[in-house]
Amino acid sequence: MDDRRIRILVASGILAAVIFVLTAFLRVPIPAGYLHLGDTGVFFAAMLLPPGVAVLCAGLGSALADLIGFPVYVPVTFLVKGLAALTFSLLWQRRDRLRYLAFLAILVIPVGYFLFELILFRNYAWIDLPLNLLQSAVGAGLAFALDRAGRDRIRL
Repeated sequence: MDDRRIRILVASGILAAVIFVLTAFLRVPIPAGYLHLGDTGVFFAAMLLPPGVAVLCAGLGSALADLIGFPVYVPVTFLVKGLAALTFSLLWQRRDRLRYLAFLAILVIPVGYFLFELILFRNYAWIDLPLNLLQSAVGAGLAFALDRAGRDRIRL
């Protein structure tokens, strides 16, 4: 295994653990779940890692956090966070002005959970939609700030 692959493997493990901690332990309860900073890790992983690795990192870190208290969300969390990371990563890797369309990936998370909660909880889905959008937007904004602050210090 070459040096770059090892760095990506180590970074993905660390980022999955960070996503887990930010999601599972730094949270504020809301009607059908909780608000957390885990999306910061999801989007930051999507900025740093290759798309396929970012999907697994974001999906696993987030889904493992749902095992603590909200196990019904585990499969949907894996899919929604993985899809958000994939969308963000594919767009973020562009080297032109379209790169910033990556921030449209913040819509994947609230829409994904909204569709799931509409089936499961009905009325709570409408309550959680703006909160999930806020959480996703804050996460992307903080990830962008982390990228700007530390991009020259991180080498993968």
